Amino acid sequence: MIRVLHLVHAFQTGGAERVVLDLTRHGSRSIENYVCSLCEPHDLASQLDSKRVGFRCLHKRNGNDLRVIAALATLIDEERIEVVHAQGWGTFVEGLLAAKWLAKRRPAFIFAFHGKSMEDVANGIPLRRRIAQRVGQCFTDACVAPARHMADDYARTIGLRRDRIEVICNGIDIDKFGRWSRRDARSALGLGPEDFVVGFVGRLDPVKDIRGLVEVFARFRKELVLDRERARLLIVGNGAELQTAESAIADRGLGESVLLAGLRTDIPQCMAVMDIYLQPSHYEGHSLTILEAMATGLPVVSTSVGGTPEIINNGRSGLLYRPGDYEQMAAAILNLYRQPALCSEIGNSGRERVAGHFSVDMMVRRYEELYRRVVRIVERPCVA
Repeated sequence: MIRVLHLVHAFQTGGAERVVLDLTRHGSRSIENYVCSLCEPHDLASQLDSKRVGFRCLHKRNGNDLRVIAALATLIDEERIEVVHAQGWGTFVEGLLAAKWLAKRRPAFIFAFHGKSMEDVANGIPLRRRIAQRVGQCFTDACVAPARHMADDYARTIGLRRDRIEVICNGIDIDKFGRWSRRDARSALGLGPEDFVVGFVGRLDPVKDIRGLVEVFARFRKELVLDRERARLLIVGNGAELQTAESAIADRGLGESVLLAGLRTDIPQCMAVMDIYLQPSHYEGHSLTILEAMATGLPVVSTSVGGTPEIINNGRSGLLYRPGDYEQMAAAILNLYRQPALCSEIGNSGRERVAGHFSVDMMVRRYEELYRRVVRIVERPCVA
């Protein structure tokens, strides 16, 4: 039995947090999982199996909060943690200091790089963070990224040896998707059976280009002279860009055509109502929502950024464009609207690709192999 502590900044809906949730749900009995959220909110905690998974929130204050490091070290010792798996920059410093300096047990420490914020994409990772991560990696037992492109980028940016960064692709439970009645799912959201639904699921964050999402839909809808009222945009999620979304919808006069569904837990049903999945992000890591759309059998129109080209075979299992190329993305959706057979062909190809390369079982097996490996090493080498 190996005791693993999954450390997240805030255990709320997000890619890294959903990976943690799946690791606890689908993990083997030889791994005992514990989840620690440094901050509130932690709404995903209700989805943990409390009989199998422990959970703690440390209620971290804004800025540097040294008491959190001490509390985390105490937690590591009390729960006899053998592996600390830190998810993203927001947990790196606290997790490393607690595991390698304050905790008596000195567990193995794994850092997972999950991507960049819009500020990081636009201006680069600040020097002080690069230095902190470069130094911190000297005491890190393993570093993981979910896509080759992300591993290359992180190694180059921080100054690490690329061969010491392991790539473990995100995976999803494909059996949860593509099983729902489209008519029933649409009825639950107030959508009609004849509507043509373009959909998006995710955190409403600047990096997702929410204004661009609305703009692409508006340009597509403008071309539908006869069927314009059939076109609907479904946005599932919440976040800092909600007002941006509302403003863009008002500016384009799309009030009756857009459904802001908010934060939901029934993502497979929400995916079932869609005809096309649209994600015009400025940057992506290894998008779980794109994988879920593909598993549903939806044709995906997205941007060729981050790890997305490693998920989608452009032209076969989805269509990729440059960020900001709204005209081409709108034209692609129009072409798919006019060719239902092409929609089905791309959607089926996408589902096959996810089943063959990005299953949750593959992801869990790779992570558990890593946990066993780092625990067995007596003289653990640093990543740097």
